[in-house]
Amino acid sequence: MHYQLNTTNYHNFATFAVNKLPPRSYFIPYPDRAAADAVTPKQKRYSSPKVQCLNGQWDFKFYPRPAELPTQLDTDAVAFDQIDVPSCWQFRGYDRPFYVNIRYQFPYKPPVIPTTGKAGRVFSWLGCDTGIRLQWKAPGEEYNFVGVYRRFLNIDNAHKRHIISFLGVASCMDLYVNGAFVGYSEGAHNTAEFDLTGKLHNGQNELVVVVHRWCNGTYLEDQDMFRNNGIFRDVLLRTEEPSDLWDMDAKTEKTADGYTLTLTAQTLGDTDVTFTLQGHGLTRTSTAHAEHGTAQAVFTALDVTEWNAEAPTLYDIYFETATGCVKEKIGFRTVEIKGDVFLLNGRKLKLKGVNHHDTDAANGYTMSPDDIERDLLVCKQFNIDTVRTSHYPPDPLLLELADELGIYLVDENDLETHGTFAMQIPPTYNSISNDPKWESHYLDRIQRLYQRDKIHGNTSVIVWSLGNEAGGYHNTDAMYDYLKLHSALPVHYESAIHCKRQAYDVGSEMYPSVKMVHDVGEKCRKQARLNDRPYFMCEYAHAMGVGPGNTEAYWQEIYSYDSLMGGCVWEMVDHAVLHKDGSYTYGGDHGEWEHDRNFCVDGLFYPDRSPSTGARIMRYIYRPIRVRHIGGEQFEVFNTTAFSVGRYQLTFRWNDGSETVLTPQTAPLTKETVTVPLGKAVDGLQAVTITATDLTDSRVVSEEQLVLAQEVSAAPAVTALPAEATVENGRLVCRCGGKVAVTGAEESTLLYRAPTDNDVDAMFHNLMAPYTHQTEEVVFSGKTANGWKIITKLRNKCGSYTVTDTYQGTERGVLVTSVLHRVSGGREVPRFGKCFRLDAAFDAVHYLGRCGESYCDMKDQFPIRAVDCTVADMVEPNLRPQESGNRTDCTVAAVSDGKIRVVFEAVGRPFELGIKPYTDRELLAMKHREDEVRTGTYVTVQAFQQGIGTGACGPGVMPEYRYKLDSDYTLQFLVRIEDEPAR
Repeated sequence: MHYQLNTTNYHNFATFAVNKLPPRSYFIPYPDRAAADAVTPKQKRYSSPKVQCLNGQWDFKFYPRPAELPTQLDTDAVAFDQIDVPSCWQFRGYDRPFYVNIRYQFPYKPPVIPTTGKAGRVFSWLGCDTGIRLQWKAPGEEYNFVGVYRRFLNIDNAHKRHIISFLGVASCMDLYVNGAFVGYSEGAHNTAEFDLTGKLHNGQNELVVVVHRWCNGTYLEDQDMFRNNGIFRDVLLRTEEPSDLWDMDAKTEKTADGYTLTLTAQTLGDTDVTFTLQGHGLTRTSTAHAEHGTAQAVFTALDVTEWNAEAPTLYDIYFETATGCVKEKIGFRTVEIKGDVFLLNGRKLKLKGVNHHDTDAANGYTMSPDDIERDLLVCKQFNIDTVRTSHYPPDPLLLELADELGIYLVDENDLETHGTFAMQIPPTYNSISNDPKWESHYLDRIQRLYQRDKIHGNTSVIVWSLGNEAGGYHNTDAMYDYLKLHSALPVHYESAIHCKRQAYDVGSEMYPSVKMVHDVGEKCRKQARLNDRPYFMCEYAHAMGVGPGNTEAYWQEIYSYDSLMGGCVWEMVDHAVLHKDGSYTYGGDHGEWEHDRNFCVDGLFYPDRSPSTGARIMRYIYRPIRVRHIGGEQFEVFNTTAFSVGRYQLTFRWNDGSETVLTPQTAPLTKETVTVPLGKAVDGLQAVTITATDLTDSRVVSEEQLVLAQEVSAAPAVTALPAEATVENGRLVCRCGGKVAVTGAEESTLLYRAPTDNDVDAMFHNLMAPYTHQTEEVVFSGKTANGWKIITKLRNKCGSYTVTDTYQGTERGVLVTSVLHRVSGGREVPRFGKCFRLDAAFDAVHYLGRCGESYCDMKDQFPIRAVDCTVADMVEPNLRPQESGNRTDCTVAAVSDGKIRVVFEAVGRPFELGIKPYTDRELLAMKHREDEVRTGTYVTVQAFQQGIGTGACGPGVMPEYRYKLDSDYTLQFLVRIEDEPAR
């Protein structure tokens, strides 16, 4: 079939929609109520006889050189491939995955984009791959690629009205049917609908979609993510009768005598509409005739149970005509701002949130219904009650499931222009957002967000968001005015901070320091609009690599001030590309000419949704019940929820085996004192682990430990060093049966760590690099009365130091005493530890300490307990290998080959423990999981290791978690070899 292709829509600034239907609520009609009742939200769009899902195999032709796409397209002459819809073509072998955070992929000349020629030289001054410097780059063979999709439709009711709905296409689409142009759309994450009535015929019909890599709208879609293209969400073909519904709305309002519900339907013709509210013993029904296509029912004085995320009570609403029924669910709740306090149902609320991108390591932007449900269930499992849909509207199913499962939503517009900041001098966020000629483009996007999701504005959507990192303010003002005309919900937009607006209804910032948040609470920030309204950290606790550290400090502030709403961690899931061999890649691994490395690997969860330590940190911080020891048998219980009383049973388990169970009746966001009998200390440890169980479903929601005492025995009396222990080349060597069991590692003292992602700051300075240039020189080695004394000189780019090691015999093993002294230079070091090497056969690990990855500014998420695991379990599977797996508060550790075990025992105070299957020096060169090749077993006993912070994007390590060398540090512990006990 022949087509005259449009060649201008995608780059004609005046055009962002052609023949595109007005925005409306997302819904799926069914023939009748029984059919509508029979499906779950996940099944809904795939089971209706009135809606045909066009997912599946489509014909596909990729044009890497857009000039090769003929303007006169004969589809019969095209050698099509096959591609699955929905999908992203970069994840199906066309072009390549391309990750970039801030910059555009083409020269910044808004609204101009490349058309058929090469992209051309690109200027920028900021990027993870290049650092901060003025630069021009030639992208090479980079073009505005084109993908042509084709599908055949068999129709037997062409006389009826047919509407086709594309739920997501990036970056834009020209639609053709049976040789004729139908329409054009941009706005990748907004629904695009076209009327095919009169364009189809009975029998086989040909549908063609032309998708360009970039369009004018790409300037508004500069989000931090892999830059993908294609039909990435479902495609639906709706068949409509004259008496069917075109649109619907629902609005709830709380009045003196209950709630009022107003249901409105827009119909395709004059017809009767029956409206029904039903649920929890309540039924209200009204039938109205649609005058001029509109019918309405108002139900008043409704005695309903209010919805909140802790108890998400929903009611069914039905919109019925003679030919169809639409069933939706709705919650009744209020959102208001009183002064500087955000209230839901009249109660203060603390939002325990996360930012959620649509991301799948095998499919890019494409997520199945099961994927979407899984992500929200994971949120619930980890005490996350709020999702910011960063930075675009999600699949509409996510909103339905959020209503049902109980998740608050910050529903965000498909808008980001971050490249304006990085690709011009002087840098500014405001170039496009303050340019009135873009106003209609902005308004189109916010209208489509609101109209699609408006019904959920009664339930899970508690805040609208204008977008992300796009500055202001002319066009953002226009969007704000539109929302306020249609909705009573508060409006959020963090990037207003970059222009004179500062804030809209909610003050907001990204990655503030704890001090900045405290000052908001104290109302002494320089930006007045942060002090006089609710304050929300739309992004904080950047979860890249190991970390985030020091996150609890934010929540100490949040719980101290009513105006602080909470925040959303950046972000939920690592972005990466999964390969057939099971490996993952990130930015720069695919030949990208510009990229931001592994800055996309910044989630609480790995790409397969397995939790990192970061996820466990946030599950702990977001726990619903907190407990603090006041003194004696008095404990303070803090209910951090907004609505739950008596819901959580607390079990106090002491390490001596004693136990107390109680169910506090503490009111929301208040504290009370309870009495709990104390357990006795065992081997110097007196600790209680408090488990909180949700009585509604018997699920354990949190575990926290209070350590009342941790005493470690002093060094035993010194005796002669046993014959099996000696010093060779300045390092301790311990033998068993004549064979070396353990020896000091080649780098026997570690003052550095392999940089974590948070050890590279926002200016791209590797703060750990100067310490990794470490050299060791033994300057003295000699025997003493009971052993050996070794003096080693260490140097790095920060300073020089001496380490004096003594090895002495005791009845419990070799007593190792190591003293670190600063000679000159830097007054702090990130780490002080002694490292030992064993053969890889020593793979079984036993220790008593924090039972998971912990550092001094992120350790309370894991209780102290005995752990048995393997060496591999002692490092975290970060996509970019880095320092990981540290264990704090350890009193004993052992590694075993099944015959003997080498034991390290604390003396005087607990130590920090690191066990790796390779050296820290080897770790420095590793880039991916596949690089983690085992070369032995390496045990590092440490006096300290500095905290983690969130320096990759946010505050670095706080002073209280860094180690000054104002005086010497002493590390002392025992080493011994034991036979492995018989099992």
